[in-house]
Amino acid sequence: MSRPLAHATFLTLLLALALWLPLPLYLVSIALFGLPHVIWEMGFLRSRYAARWPARWWFGLWTVLLIQAGARGATWSGHFLATSSQIIDLLTLLLLAVLVALAPKGAGWRVRIAGLIMASAMLYLLQEGHILWVLLLLGVAHNFTPVLMAWDMARQYPPAQTLAWYISGLFALPLIVALSGWNGGSAPAPVQQYLGLLDGLWPVGWGGDQRAALLSAIVLAQCLHYYCVIHLLSSAETRRVARPVITTPICIAACLAVASLLIYFAHDYAAARSLYGIAAGAHAWLEWPILLMALLGSTRGNAPNLQANESGVSA
Repeated sequence: MSRPLAHATFLTLLLALALWLPLPLYLVSIALFGLPHVIWEMGFLRSRYAARWPARWWFGLWTVLLIQAGARGATWSGHFLATSSQIIDLLTLLLLAVLVALAPKGAGWRVRIAGLIMASAMLYLLQEGHILWVLLLLGVAHNFTPVLMAWDMARQYPPAQTLAWYISGLFALPLIVALSGWNGGSAPAPVQQYLGLLDGLWPVGWGGDQRAALLSAIVLAQCLHYYCVIHLLSSAETRRVARPVITTPICIAACLAVASLLIYFAHDYAAARSLYGIAAGAHAWLEWPILLMALLGSTRGNAPNLQANESGVSA
């Protein structure tokens, strides 16, 4: 089978599963590809951005993310309420926004203003108590970040422009599904029978009459996110720097970690999902300051620096 045909077959199958079996696809995709996509994305971000900003800025970034990870870890172990952890999520995003506002010298005024706006927005939302809805929207928006990553790469690496257009086209699919009015159709396992199971994850009544279409769109976007991070973006970055973004030892360790987590998912899905949420939260929150800095910051001195990337600097 040719590569274009293989891609088309994969996307057709993925779309069909997202439309007719969204919840099973959601549960299985997280268990199988959640942790790998976090690891591969960390490798991608390290290769792309680790040498771009000074170590002290990265230190501040990871210190804040450790606060979030600690809160989520305490929730997983039963020592912290989930609602309190959600507040910590927004507080850490507020602190990350402050770090963007205090961007390293040369980042530019647009970055600093964006950081101040983001910090002000997080402060307002915390004061008003808009927590769960905001986290849901941020989670959905996070699925679309490969579009921004691809276009940022294309600015400095022209061969990636085709990839950027392709990824942009892929993420038009969830938008089309969301606006389609899809109601589950007459498939063997209609969407409606699964919707009640999501009330513990998402606000009751979210989506209204468009709930089924939004569910399918969100699940499709999540799977496309995994596909882009694990395969498309990582492969493009490997070609750009002429070395894998994930080394063989890390790949082996990742496979062992995934196997262990799969056993945990099979034993206690909810607890395993909570444990995976520690890594998932850190990598999702990491994207926002990096993308703001990369897309809004000055491009001077930001051209690909293979020598710097190979120096061992890590995010």
